[in-house]
Amino acid sequence: MDSEFVYSRRVEFADTDTANLIHFTALLKFMEEAEHALYRSFDFVGYRWSEDSVFGMPRVSVSCDYLGAVRYGDEVDVRLRVREVRRKAIRYAAEFTLERSGEREVVARSDWTVVCARREHGSLDWQGIEIPPPLKARLEALLASLC
Repeated sequence: MDSEFVYSRRVEFADTDTANLIHFTALLKFMEEAEHALYRSFDFVGYRWSEDSVFGMPRVSVSCDYLGAVRYGDEVDVRLRVREVRRKAIRYAAEFTLERSGEREVVARSDWTVVCARREHGSLDWQGIEIPPPLKARLEALLASLC
């Protein structure tokens, strides 16, 4: 297995501001899209309803450093890496790159943590739960391939 997961996304008009630059929140959406594309590649769903509860993977920490301009029409690659797998939480990092003048340019870097959680219907409170074993095994294999 490769040590990183790459997700490509073209910047659409709705992702930009009035200066034709990507709005800062759009890269955070791209990051989340990449994360869920990774889950789908494992045949796993990161958010689901059951008869009695909801399973989700909310973000508990996010940071992003913006390093270069991204504009409408640019194709951005989100190079996603698993940094740490804990009992209930997963820490990711991503590098956002695009091709400019024949070279890949890093335009942003992000780091975020998600927790596996469950909420019973009718309750507002989420409870942290262990990462489902099949997902944990796939993430640990991806993390091990970095070493």
